[in-house]
Amino acid sequence: MATNRRGTRRTGALTRASVRRGSGARPPRPEEEDAGTTGRLRFVTSPTAWLLGILLAVVTVTFQDVLTATVKTILPLDRVPDRLSPQNAIDVVEVRDVKDIGYYVVRDADGVGGDGKILEEISSGGLWREGRKVVDAGTADWMITVQGRASQQVRITDIVPVLEGGRCEKPLGGSLAHFPSQGVMDVIPLELEVDAPLPRLKTLGKDAKDAEPFFTGPRAKHITLNQNETEAFIVHATASTGYCRWRYRVHYEVGGSTAETTISGPGGKPFELTARLADASAYRKVYFPTLDCVPPDSRLRHTWYEQTGAEYARDRRSGKVPPCPKS
Repeated sequence: MATNRRGTRRTGALTRASVRRGSGARPPRPEEEDAGTTGRLRFVTSPTAWLLGILLAVVTVTFQDVLTATVKTILPLDRVPDRLSPQNAIDVVEVRDVKDIGYYVVRDADGVGGDGKILEEISSGGLWREGRKVVDAGTADWMITVQGRASQQVRITDIVPVLEGGRCEKPLGGSLAHFPSQGVMDVIPLELEVDAPLPRLKTLGKDAKDAEPFFTGPRAKHITLNQNETEAFIVHATASTGYCRWRYRVHYEVGGSTAETTISGPGGKPFELTARLADASAYRKVYFPTLDCVPPDSRLRHTWYEQTGAEYARDRRSGKVPPCPKS
């Protein structure tokens, strides 16, 4: 049965409307482009836009500060991750020889032909150790100053002496000099018997027998460093049997991580210390001040003397302080 409804015919032909809605971009009209650009500039230069940007920046920074403070409240300072590499968390500010008084050995190779100048330089207060290979004998005092660089707290858990070659060698010979040096500052005192079977840093007690490990044992301690905080400690090293060269391996914790660093002597060289020879006659020359002998009169003059090792040992065989040599 025929109807009067008109059927809808679909074709694949493109109409004018479909062309306008196609993938091709319609070139903007000049007046439309100008209007869009002007609108964007008006928004950027708007005081309201600037105010919103400033408020957004303040809120972001405040949120970061609050989050950091919250984390630090929950975790200890040494457990908060730090942006600085753990390997760079400690800076060795200074390593300085602060031996107050004691003996030094001048190696044979460096002292031959120059002994006369040594006595002259010591007597005049000159820098007699400059340019010579001089090693502390018997005892050495080194002041080491470290600084925390990380924004979080650094906790030093151990400082271990590491011997060059794994052991000490036989004591050095040469010439022996007894010479006062500079004073000692008020710092953490530590003791090290460097030629012991297992050398460890110990605390100085009233008696040498009272010394106990500083970083290990039932009374173990540690050193903490906040950012830019410095700490100084003196290591009083002793050697009674050998010639030792060593560096310190420092173990520490920062930001929940563990790390190590190395402390060397001045110029990046190892620390050095030699035991004194049991028989002073084995030294070629010995230099000593008036305090080591009895002056011929009551006046305590500041005079330096020179003797051969054999003469020095002969005068002290009785165990008493000998008269000063004739100068």
